[in-house]
Amino acid sequence: MTDTNANTVDTVNSAATAKPVKQRMLEQDIAKGIAIILVMALHTLTITKGAYNVLGGLFGFIMPFYFFMAGYNHRPYRYTYKEIILKRIKQIGIPFLTYSISITVISGAYYMIAEGYTLKNVADSYLTMILTRSFASKVGVSFTKGPYNCIMVGWFIIMLFMASLIFYAVVDFALSRPGRFISVFAGLIIVTMIFAHFNIVLPLHVCEAPAVAAIMLLGALFGQKELLAPKLKWWIIAINSVVAYGIFIVLALMFRGSGFISGGSMWDSSMKEWAVLLSVVFAVVGTYPFVHFCRCLTKTGIVCKALVWCGNYSLKLLFIHGVVQLFICAILGLKPFRMAFFYDENDFRTFYVLALEIAVSVVVVIAIGFFKNRIMKKMKTSSKPTKRS
Repeated sequence: MTDTNANTVDTVNSAATAKPVKQRMLEQDIAKGIAIILVMALHTLTITKGAYNVLGGLFGFIMPFYFFMAGYNHRPYRYTYKEIILKRIKQIGIPFLTYSISITVISGAYYMIAEGYTLKNVADSYLTMILTRSFASKVGVSFTKGPYNCIMVGWFIIMLFMASLIFYAVVDFALSRPGRFISVFAGLIIVTMIFAHFNIVLPLHVCEAPAVAAIMLLGALFGQKELLAPKLKWWIIAINSVVAYGIFIVLALMFRGSGFISGGSMWDSSMKEWAVLLSVVFAVVGTYPFVHFCRCLTKTGIVCKALVWCGNYSLKLLFIHGVVQLFICAILGLKPFRMAFFYDENDFRTFYVLALEIAVSVVVVIAIGFFKNRIMKKMKTSSKPTKRS
């Protein structure tokens, strides 16, 4: 009885001293909504290389932003390591396999019929996405641009999942003391820098994962201190945001937006290991002003609701927009995936393609959700025991 009472008292005391679970900020969903639209624009618009460099310079922090916010939402000690990894498998692992295989089959069938591709071409394209382009080329796996472009966004999901395996293993330990945080954060960065320096290429984004985990760790620190919340006076936040974004712009101009988090390619930059540090800096100085700016959009009514919806369904929009673009362009007689850095002229028709792509992708996501709910409802109904007369 004594042990039971002591355990009960400890439980009550820990519950009393535990911090209440923070509500999710609306502005971060708005930011994710804007970010996914920018990603879709990057994969769709054909503009001159100069214009692309300007836009890329203004928004070159978008991919680090996603990783940073994945860490920001971490709540210490809510789950065991096993529980959180199983949760991540359910959240991103299973949807990734479902969507990536489905889209490969759909796009592969199109290219086999329209372009005469073989089943091996399609399978190798999927394998390239899983292994990463750098490693696939190293082991002799080649890809064809058509099917690969429809599923190339899978690199982001793989990188996020591999980084999560590291992040959740160290985050609570690192956040417990400043010294621990510094040593763990520095160690993760150094590991990826070593991979980059010696040009080591491994599958499944194993080389990039430690640095991405470090970015997530920075996000978790910001979340612990609530540094993206409106805790400070508005003018202090405004000054901090201007300074942070100014640092980003200067670095983007100096190094032309270099960083290793770009399209799943490991080291596109001549900076090699220093590109790792640049991506980490971009994550902080880009995310801080971006999220605080998005707070200004929380009172915009239907615009706010639309962006929040896009933010909440950003993963699904990321998955399906490539195959949606493929069929829109096929119907309109345009070449899909004409990204800006391959062209020397503007093609304003691609702005119409982007608008259609967003609209159709939204409809597809809504339709998938509708049919999924119908199926789940029928399964629940059929599983209920029937009453005997």
